[in-house]
Amino acid sequence: MKTLTLKETSQRYLVEIDQAALAQEPTLLETGGRPVAVLIPTAEYNAFRTWLTMRQAPAAPVEFQREVTAFEHLKPTLQEHHPGRVVAIHGGQVIAIGDDKMAVLDDVTAKFGPIPCYIEWVEPETPRRARISSAWVAQ
Repeated sequence: MKTLTLKETSQRYLVEIDQAALAQEPTLLETGGRPVAVLIPTAEYNAFRTWLTMRQAPAAPVEFQREVTAFEHLKPTLQEHHPGRVVAIHGGQVIAIGDDKMAVLDDVTAKFGPIPCYIEWVEPETPRRARISSAWVAQ
């Protein structure tokens, strides 16, 4: 990595940069013997931006978001009728009730197949978690 030293001239910094060299390798800028910045080639910067964008978690599917919203809307009624139990929401309605999330999921899958639904405990404070299967294996 090439190093350039910044020189202070009346409250401005002066640095001469070889554009061809900068396009080939990162360049460390320093002043007073301390690094203050790194200049990287545009291609490396663009590759980093692409990587950063791909690394971000995708938003939950719209269908799933609708079911979460429906759960929040139904929550007061659910707390009256099914406190401490697990419910599955699909199409804005309760489609399964139970005492275990996996059992409710199994019930939903048996009745409706792999549909987008929201399964959560009916409690005053509901943690925001999501489990969305990532793959189906056909045999």
